[in-house]
Amino acid sequence: MRQIALYGKGGIGKSTVASHLCYTFAERGLKVLQMGCSPKNDSTYLLLTDFPPTILDVLRKNDFMYDDLSPDDIITTSPLHFENGGRIYCAESGGPEPGVGCGGKGVVEAIESLKKLNILKALGIDVVIYDILGDVVCGGFSLPIRQGFAQETYVVTSGEFEALYQVTNVCKAIKRFDARAGSKLGGLIVNLRRVKNELQMVTDFAYKLGTQIVGVIPYSQTVKQCAGEGETVFQCAPDSGEAQLYREIGQKVFDNKNLVIPQPLDFEELYEWWLPYIQ
Repeated sequence: MRQIALYGKGGIGKSTVASHLCYTFAERGLKVLQMGCSPKNDSTYLLLTDFPPTILDVLRKNDFMYDDLSPDDIITTSPLHFENGGRIYCAESGGPEPGVGCGGKGVVEAIESLKKLNILKALGIDVVIYDILGDVVCGGFSLPIRQGFAQETYVVTSGEFEALYQVTNVCKAIKRFDARAGSKLGGLIVNLRRVKNELQMVTDFAYKLGTQIVGVIPYSQTVKQCAGEGETVFQCAPDSGEAQLYREIGQKVFDNKNLVIPQPLDFEELYEWWLPYIQ
């Protein structure tokens, strides 16, 4: 079973990437679980066209007792149909109310729930994709790397400084916990935001980290329109260039064996390196 962590700053488009990756894996006949790991419950929206209950909410209602819970209580099956037997399952970790707890608590409880209810084995899951906020300073959000649940990590980024900074934080976590957990960096997935010299910048950045770019996603109105319809581009615009691009990214991730321990930059080093590209 492959367990993949997909990190990135809020709003960078990682949930869209995660959902399209799930779709391409299911097309291969695999059983895939997308685990949304944030206080919101919208990671899996394109696969469900609805917002499922969060694991943390379900646990609260049951006083955090697992005896009366079943996988169906926290796992929602996507209605998407794949003729070769592929299936997509969805779950959302959720989080505490604003101002009263750590956002990563939901991630901790969600992963514990997967283990205690033996969900991955019960459903015969082939691939898990954790869709996670890039704030790995929080212990909960770093859990898939820190505890080795995800053996390969990808980061969705752009040429914006904030996005690159989150990449460096994720890389620091991978490097720090490599000896204990063994998680590696599989590469960057670039979601272009029309920053000056952006493509050259992220290409140089990947080289500096010692990793690769798995895919480059141009700004696309088609992707936005499909998301507004609550669908992936595979459903909404199956003949589009965007659908072909996401399939190519899915193929590269599926085939990827180039997993590395990255060489992250410090904050000051990153800023001094980034600034000349936008001047």
